[in-house]
Amino acid sequence: MSSILRKHLNTIWFALVAVFLLLLFLFPSWINPDSIANFLNSLGVISLLVYMLLSLSRALLMIPSTPFVLGGAIAFPDMPLVVWLISASGVVVGALLVYSFPSFGSYDRFLEEKYPDKILFLKEKMRGEHAFCIIAGWAFFPLVPTDAVCYVAGLAKITYKKMIVPLLIGQLPLATVYIFLGTEFGEWLRI
Repeated sequence: MSSILRKHLNTIWFALVAVFLLLLFLFPSWINPDSIANFLNSLGVISLLVYMLLSLSRALLMIPSTPFVLGGAIAFPDMPLVVWLISASGVVVGALLVYSFPSFGSYDRFLEEKYPDKILFLKEKMRGEHAFCIIAGWAFFPLVPTDAVCYVAGLAKITYKKMIVPLLIGQLPLATVYIFLGTEFGEWLRI
């Protein structure tokens, strides 16, 4: 039973991601900075713990970090450094989870057998001289999911260290701006 589950884990995961993304498309108000901040504010003393758990696990469903960063900044305007640290931790943990997923369910071998030319192309790009810039640029660009580049890096089997450094370089300046803007927006809402 466990070998069957492991064999189909990526398929189950993809199905869950697809369903969740469809729900977000149909109900976009579920995951936006205001709804996240309102949810966190309704939790009282455990709100920071819940925020940390959400930030660390949101990558499993390929949910972008941006609404969580902004929601955290709005919910905790007097703790921007804490929100930033939770954000950074969420990026690192999320990247590890998504990076590890292709090999965990043997999905990488399946794709290599089914699409050898495309996987070879991805590996060449991710291992090429511009890989650092590709990953950092992908992470910095706010309109594409950062977790997707982690998944591609996992498929391409580049080392985690070679993936996480440019990912953080691209992601964290953006998160810093979001936290500053979110904190300012949160203060403006309280006037």
